[in-house]
Amino acid sequence: MERKKSCRILHLFIFVLFLSHLCFSCTRKNPSVEHVEIQQRFDSAYHFVVNNMLMSYSELDTFLALCDEMMAIPPSCLAPRQLPAWVHSFALSASIYMNSNELKKAIVCLQRGIEVADSLGNLECLTRASNLLALIYSNWKLEDEANILFNKVMACSEQSDVLSRANAYLAKSMHMVYTEKYDSASYYMSLIDRLQLKEEDMLSGSYRSVQYLTRLLKGWYLTETPDSLDRAIGILQGLYDEYHPVRESAVSFETVCFRLGRAYDLAGDEDKAARYYNESKDMIIAQPVTYQLFEVANPLMDTYLRKNDKAHVVEFMPVWKHICEQYYDYRMNGMLAYYSVKLDVAGKEKQIIQAEDLLVKRRMEVVILTLTVVLLLILVAGGIVYWRNKKRQIRMLFEALMRRYIEWREINLYLAANQNTPLFSIKPDAGDSGKEESEDSSSGEMKDDDFYRELYYRVLVVMEKERPFLNPDLNMPLLAKAVVTNRTYLSTAINRMTGSSFSTWLAEYRVNYVIRQMENGGFDSMDDLYEQAGFGSKTSFYRQFKQVTGLTPKQFIKRRMF
Repeated sequence: MERKKSCRILHLFIFVLFLSHLCFSCTRKNPSVEHVEIQQRFDSAYHFVVNNMLMSYSELDTFLALCDEMMAIPPSCLAPRQLPAWVHSFALSASIYMNSNELKKAIVCLQRGIEVADSLGNLECLTRASNLLALIYSNWKLEDEANILFNKVMACSEQSDVLSRANAYLAKSMHMVYTEKYDSASYYMSLIDRLQLKEEDMLSGSYRSVQYLTRLLKGWYLTETPDSLDRAIGILQGLYDEYHPVRESAVSFETVCFRLGRAYDLAGDEDKAARYYNESKDMIIAQPVTYQLFEVANPLMDTYLRKNDKAHVVEFMPVWKHICEQYYDYRMNGMLAYYSVKLDVAGKEKQIIQAEDLLVKRRMEVVILTLTVVLLLILVAGGIVYWRNKKRQIRMLFEALMRRYIEWREINLYLAANQNTPLFSIKPDAGDSGKEESEDSSSGEMKDDDFYRELYYRVLVVMEKERPFLNPDLNMPLLAKAVVTNRTYLSTAINRMTGSSFSTWLAEYRVNYVIRQMENGGFDSMDDLYEQAGFGSKTSFYRQFKQVTGLTPKQFIKRRMF
């Protein structure tokens, strides 16, 4: 009995919260045979906890064991009608943990219940669990956290049934009364009245509890509302007269007495105010000291101090002191539990983030390794294909480069061997028949190969020193004039020494010049380069460059870079 007296308005709301909505559906589906025993055990445990949680507090261990058993049951083993009750078991456990002063476990259970209800899309369970957690935050004076939850509850309640909305409005009204925002409390109480709840809408006995709590809250905020004292006195006096015969079992009846005394005090009736104040004091002194009496004991002590009632102050002081100590210890422990849970959640989130980062790194390593292997395979396959397709062009380029190297080497050797002889030995021109006979007569003194080799070396010297090939108008007569010979000898010398025609040989000179410029970077654009090299047009440049090297200029540049 002593334990029963210690439950306050918060416990009454818990009772209303769970009894007002837990009507099971009349149409039940037949569960599978393997889950029948689990479902029967669940029903038995749930009904026992709900029907006895406010009747006796001597078996908290039993209640907690049953709640833990219900929460541990997989939802897949339950019938569809039992899922809401399974979600409610988290909030039931939280309320019992609150009674046993295990605040951290209570918060964890409520937060878990909110998560489960949200995942299942059960708005009724979500609003009830959120209401309870918001009221706990309100009791701990964590108003910002309470308002955040209440806003979510209000948003969800608009989509819920009538009873869920009533619970949401009732919880919000209680929060507004606790924080002395009486206008807002009046607004939410008016919303409850508009719902027009009926007794048949609730379980047996829950309607009476809802009416009790609603009348108490109305009388409370009307007492503090101007021009509403008569209504407040009427509501509270009726509540007092109805429950005074059973005041020993009425929940928070000392609050009714104090609020009725407060109403008469504000109305100017000092005698009745003192009577109800003293009755509230006597009920508080007769009960075991608990922090839940603070909402009545603290304003009652303030009243005695304001009235300078020394006798009652002295009588009430020890009990009030113990109640305040327990209340502030409870608030401190509650806030410690709240921040401890937040710290645990932050630690878990950090671990999750670290695990996700590690997983991402591992995946990136696998992806990079896979891409590297694929790239290597592509390069190997591409190299094989490229080698097979471009082997002829590479060979032609190599031969052209080697030919130019041999030519330059022979020039150096020739110049080194003929340093003391004139560079140009003028050969008579073959312009007429007389001159041709003169040349034929001297051919006996010099072999044809030596003659054409010497002539070719002269041509190379002119080409290297004067660079006539840069002239786009260069032709065989102009070059023959430059080396002091005729076009017949010049053409024969080039053909014998290189095996190429004059046009091909000239194109090789110009292409080699372009290649040297590419290697030295001495050009701004490809258009400028082909004009510098003496090509008449861009088309002839591309055609002759590919004819000599086997590659286009862009392909050649990429080859060099590679």
